[in-house]
This record gives sequence, structure tokens and C-alpha cells, in this order.
Amino acid sequence: MQSFFERRGPRLDTTLPSVRHVQELIRIRTPVNIVLLSGQDIDGMIRWQDNHFLAISTEPGAPLLLINRDAIASLRALS
Repeated sequence: MQSFFERRGPRLDTTLPSVRHVQELIRIRTPVNIVLLSGQDIDGMIRWQDNHFLAISTEPGAPLLLINRDAIASLRALS
């Protein structure tokens, strides 16, 4: 029987092209523009991703901004 601490959620499916693309943006530290379904624009760099969220660094020294993947209308590289 697994304990609470041993349970693991579904792994990030790195066979999906979108996941691989975001991983590449993270690896080469590409600035991105994210438009949310609400219309809000966010510029920054993606620091990590999981099945539900992207962590965005909007400016040096600022806390990471977590964005739910379901709230993203578009994501594009700025460089």
C-alpha cells in the first residue's frame, strides 16, 4: 500500500510537441508573451511547467507567477 507521500500524479507527457516546445523555451531561456483567456497580457520567462501550471518570471527578483494552463489563450516566443 502506498502512503500519501509515495503517490505520484501523472507524469508530464514529453512526447507531446507542445510540451517539448515549452521545455525548449525553458532550456534556452526565451522571453515569452502569454495572453490569458481574460485578455490579460503577461511577458516573462517560463521557469518550469507541470501538468497544470506554468511558472513565469516577470522580472528579476519578483516572485514566480503561476498560470493555470487552462487559462492560456496563446503563448508565443518574443525572440
